[in-house]
Amino acid sequence: MNEASRLQRMRELGVRLQELRLLPSHSVNSYAGAAINFLFQNYQIEKPAGAPLDVTLRALATGLAIKHKMVTRPDPDKVIDFFCRHYQVH
Repeated sequence: MNEASRLQRMRELGVRLQELRLLPSHSVNSYAGAAINFLFQNYQIEKPAGAPLDVTLRALATGLAIKHKMVTRPDPDKVIDFFCRHYQVH
């Protein structure tokens, strides 16, 4: 998946999180950014500051692997797919 597709999926996830009232309904400048921030806070992982999307998703993958005791760390696309399935993003 290219970066534009990843950002689109993260945006869709952000919209879904807002529908579920997990994100504030006001002042969301970027649904993708809000979704990423929510996931890092929810998993209590330190978000890499100023990192590109790929690096950010890899950091999230590491936290996901630790939390769910996965043997292998998922790639960035699988991380997005995991959260989209978890929060039922269509």
